[in-house]
Amino acid sequence: MSLYEDPLEEAIGRDSIKPKPWRQRMIYFQRVAGGFMMVKGLIGWAIICGLPLGTPFAAMRMHAQAWTIFFAVIDVVAGVALWLGSAWGATLWLIVVATQISADIVFAEVAGLLVLLTIFEVLLVAGYVLVRFKVYEEDNK
Repeated sequence: MSLYEDPLEEAIGRDSIKPKPWRQRMIYFQRVAGGFMMVKGLIGWAIICGLPLGTPFAAMRMHAQAWTIFFAVIDVVAGVALWLGSAWGATLWLIVVATQISADIVFAEVAGLLVLLTIFEVLLVAGYVLVRFKVYEEDNK
């Protein structure tokens, strides 16, 4: 008699769950997107701390400084939520992307490098929608 013959005594945790292929890809995709968001947030903090990545933080107008601080915080929060696979992580991420697009339009003169990051982020969102759709199809087979 082995240790795990009784189903109530089987291991509980990550090793006891076998996700379907597209679900596994979704987990990896969320990790990539979360890592990107954390790096993007750290770029915001680098701007705040004075690294020369465009317009110096002290030279920005007050509302541009407020947006920079907002995105430095919220990008890291959304990145960690995506990385951990929380239920609200993707929702927060989509809200952040929509807000970032509008901020890039309003503050085009100080956006600089962030416009390229936003374009890449929109491509990530498109990839997320595709993978999410595949997971939905896989779950409903």
